[in-house]
Amino acid sequence: MENNKNIIQGSDIKLGRDLHVGDNYYAAPETKLPKELCLKIPRIHPDDLIGRDEELLDLRRLLMDKKQVVVVNGLGGIGKTTLAQGYLNQYYDDYQHIVWVSQLSDDVTNDFVNTEGLTHCLGISTAGKEPRLIFTEIITHLKSLPDRPNLLIIDNATAALTHLHDLLPHPPHWHLLATSREKIEKFQSKDLSFLSADDALLLFQKHCPRIQDETEIRALLATVDYHTLTIEILAKTAQLQRYTPAQLQKAITDDLKANVYIEHKGDKIEKVFSYLSSIFQLSQLTPDETWLAKQFICLPPVFHKYEVLEELINPAASEKADVFAETLTALADKGWLLTDGEIDGYKMHRIILEVAARQIPVELGEVGALVDSVSKKLSLDQSKDNPVDKFQWIPFGKAVLEQLGEGDAKEISRLQSELAVVLRQIGDYVGTKTLMEKALISDEKNFGPDHATTAVRYSNLAVVLQDLGEYAGAKILLEKALISDEKNFGPDHPATAIRYSILGLLLQDLGEYARAKSLLEKALISDKKNFGPDHPNTAIRYSNLATVLRDLGDYVGAKTLLEKAMISDEKNFGPDHPSTAIRYSNLATVLKHLGDYVGAKSLLEKAVQSDEKNFGPDHPSTASSYSNLALVLGGLGDYVGAQNLLEKAVFSYEKNFGPDHPSTARSYSNLALVLQNLGDYAGAKSLLEKAVYSDEKSLGSEHPNTAIRYSNLSRVLQDIGDYAEALAWSGKALAIFKKLLPAGHPHIVTVSGIYESIKSQMQP
Repeated sequence: MENNKNIIQGSDIKLGRDLHVGDNYYAAPETKLPKELCLKIPRIHPDDLIGRDEELLDLRRLLMDKKQVVVVNGLGGIGKTTLAQGYLNQYYDDYQHIVWVSQLSDDVTNDFVNTEGLTHCLGISTAGKEPRLIFTEIITHLKSLPDRPNLLIIDNATAALTHLHDLLPHPPHWHLLATSREKIEKFQSKDLSFLSADDALLLFQKHCPRIQDETEIRALLATVDYHTLTIEILAKTAQLQRYTPAQLQKAITDDLKANVYIEHKGDKIEKVFSYLSSIFQLSQLTPDETWLAKQFICLPPVFHKYEVLEELINPAASEKADVFAETLTALADKGWLLTDGEIDGYKMHRIILEVAARQIPVELGEVGALVDSVSKKLSLDQSKDNPVDKFQWIPFGKAVLEQLGEGDAKEISRLQSELAVVLRQIGDYVGTKTLMEKALISDEKNFGPDHATTAVRYSNLAVVLQDLGEYAGAKILLEKALISDEKNFGPDHPATAIRYSILGLLLQDLGEYARAKSLLEKALISDKKNFGPDHPNTAIRYSNLATVLRDLGDYVGAKTLLEKAMISDEKNFGPDHPSTAIRYSNLATVLKHLGDYVGAKSLLEKAVQSDEKNFGPDHPSTASSYSNLALVLGGLGDYVGAQNLLEKAVFSYEKNFGPDHPSTARSYSNLALVLQNLGDYAGAKSLLEKAVYSDEKSLGSEHPNTAIRYSNLSRVLQDIGDYAEALAWSGKALAIFKKLLPAGHPHIVTVSGIYESIKSQMQP
């Protein structure tokens, strides 16, 4: 034993002397060794390496200049192996010997031993030897080679490679390059990023020249988050199977047939998702890692700051606070999460999320704290919150609900309702309606039809039905909600006041002004009593009652209430808040009726500025402000300015609601009046005919709004000399107003004048 020890310590690798390892001796072969010391070295053509020029240069700098031992880190399928192949191809002539080892098992030493041709090229006999001894001989022999530099590539390595770091050949004789999804201690990490959008497009077009529409391709690539392998699979599949971009959008979720050759596999793959699942196996995660992965499955696939994750996931609620940080790091180190060091952020890639959601399905109890956190983030209190601040949480609500499905649990119903309220604020009324209907079904089942929570769902669904012009359905729901609240809370409770107010506004839209006024007065009395005259809730009641007084012709009374509401909101929210913009807009419409166009214009310019800042130019709230300002500009004779604003409003309403919505009809009518003043009678007539058709369809032929369209159409017909038809439309409008409005109402006075004017023009 003493003799053996002396031989090991005294061996000189550089001189190629005999080395004693255990009881087996070998001598370095005297014949010249081949450049490639193993039979299989993966090749890549230079044209197949797209968008990696900078990465190649950086690898060269780290290996050659910095003498680093480097591991290329990145998501599975992002192109780590391809980059290593590209490096080998680029700098092949600079190396004396090359070894490529692919780690295919849990023990990389066995993979060295099983690398085809390696022991043969090195002249190592394997007969009767344990794999560990053969590995030792391989490493010792590689280190003994006198030539320099040489290149050792270990592909698909695991973190266990750390334990072999000091055994493996090192610079300057050897450049050691590994690829891995995991971080490997002692190795210099070279993180591989995703392809740029332009390079991803080039990769897709290389494999699928058949599809020419770049816009469609770019949209598809964004949905897979520019994942290199997925792009290649989809492109080759589209080319072979002749799928359209629309079909490719579902290639992963529907596991479409592929039957294409993929270098990553070295063979054909049968189906798209099935193969992606095979390269992302999450079964070996620890229980804590599995728990955290499920939280990420329910989050949007974007980077989230650590503090945001900690707040939303709330690990203390799941008794995971002590392991949260280290589990997060472990998932990132194993390649299941991507990191952004600049913001201390983490995300799960879209492709991994798709795979993980099927491999480890999520149950509500496992993410209950996250559901609760997102619901709270979305919860909108109109007495203090700016709805714009809630928009950032919409993707979170959608992500959670997408994973938890159609369950009727109370927690899911709450999240559906909170998300729906915020979706309404961005103008997504169809999405709001869908979620509200689901929440209502759940709460009727969980609480019964007379419960206070169910009443809130009735009310919220009714509001969006009103937005969509479905007034009859909204009225039924609101009357149910009102009966429930009066029974549960009494007439003076704040919840009941909300129901009075919402039902009052609906009755206003239905032309039932007297009852609307009565309910809104009840709501105002209740809120003044419960909150005081300067509270934001009371300001809402002032404003709502004022709009009914305006429709009844009481402009002075409406102005008084709206000035109170505006002062309150400016004090409570400031001038740029969406609620304050509503007060500006409502007060401006009353000032216009009172002839104060300059004052109205000033307020509406504030409202437009606020809405554009908060919502953007295409939002329904902004469109409403455009429309109101346009009417004032028209009153001031600026018809061109009015036309520009109303065309923006029409575009927004058609985009958000379609052509048959009451708001769209109103925008048609308003634009028609401006065109009329500009002398474009044909254009005005066409728009008013659309408005009439829309309002008759959605509101009926006896509604005040429909009567306004009749009257406006009659004025255009009068201008073009079609007096008989003009008189007929004007007469219909006058009959409706006399039936629904009190005597002396401004609408009756105005239309009576138009009617008589047309009659006088018809006389011979």
